[in-house]
Amino acid sequence: MAVTIKDLAKETGLACATISAYLNGVPVRAYNKVKIEAAIGKLGYIRNEYARGLKTHKSGTIGVLIPELSNVFSTTIITEIEERLREKGYGIIVCDCRTDVRREEESVRFLLTKMVDGLIIMPVSADKSSFKAATDNNIPVVVIDRKTEAKEASHVVINNREISRRATERLIAKGCGRIALITGDTGVYTARERKLGYEDAMRAAGIYTDNLVYNGGLSVERGYAAMKTALEENPGIDGVFVTNYEMTIGSIIALNEEGRKIGKDVEFMGFDRVEITRAFVSDMQTVNQPLAEIGKVAADTLVDMIGGGAPRDVVLEAEIL
Repeated sequence: MAVTIKDLAKETGLACATISAYLNGVPVRAYNKVKIEAAIGKLGYIRNEYARGLKTHKSGTIGVLIPELSNVFSTTIITEIEERLREKGYGIIVCDCRTDVRREEESVRFLLTKMVDGLIIMPVSADKSSFKAATDNNIPVVVIDRKTEAKEASHVVINNREISRRATERLIAKGCGRIALITGDTGVYTARERKLGYEDAMRAAGIYTDNLVYNGGLSVERGYAAMKTALEENPGIDGVFVTNYEMTIGSIIALNEEGRKIGKDVEFMGFDRVEITRAFVSDMQTVNQPLAEIGKVAADTLVDMIGGGAPRDVVLEAEIL
């Protein structure tokens, strides 16, 4: 049978009101605090957060919703979000919608039934329909890695277009004249912005052509297939820019299979420097997103909104390594 506040009161000889005050963060006398903590340890008391949430309308829980849990970007960000929110007294519930809008909307409704205090989401679509149920119920929302039309939500992104332009310029400066772009679906904000950055640099150099742009679908498998197709259709490619980590891995595998050595036969710019890439090639250039900072800023922004802060848009700086 669950241990109650009355059991703690009996063990300590203190009033229920004193123990309740302590459990709710109200300062109590030092010797009473010692008694209460000793009783909690001895009896194994666990606070009923659900019951407390019904009374305070706060659950101490944050919902985190991402398109693909298998994605390295997503898992790294979730780790940082969880660590930051833990420091601030919150737990998280993570949902994976498998890049499906209907499933995304269902996940939002599920998280609302769990009385989450806020929501951090990387939405599948560019509009706010998937998390409208949250904002309609005055649940604070922080959108990461995307920009949406929702003025009532905060957004945390990187300087996608600028860093992609600079990455492409780096390849051009190395003498590349036929640079393939392996990108995601341009219906996705990040993919669209990164493609625009590539176009900016290629047009400025007078070497832009549509037939060097390939959709890698944001996965290892489709990145691999896109790179294979690019090499078949344009064997004269001398540079490659890939705009996410999974597609980077797939593209490197395809280049290796085709016997195209990075740094010798083709210059290569990947995305997100994760240690496994060094097993493929030692001198690869990459766009490095501040993943830890994205997670921390998203968590801090949400906690601020829960406390009454206004929505805000944050643009973080990526770098080229």
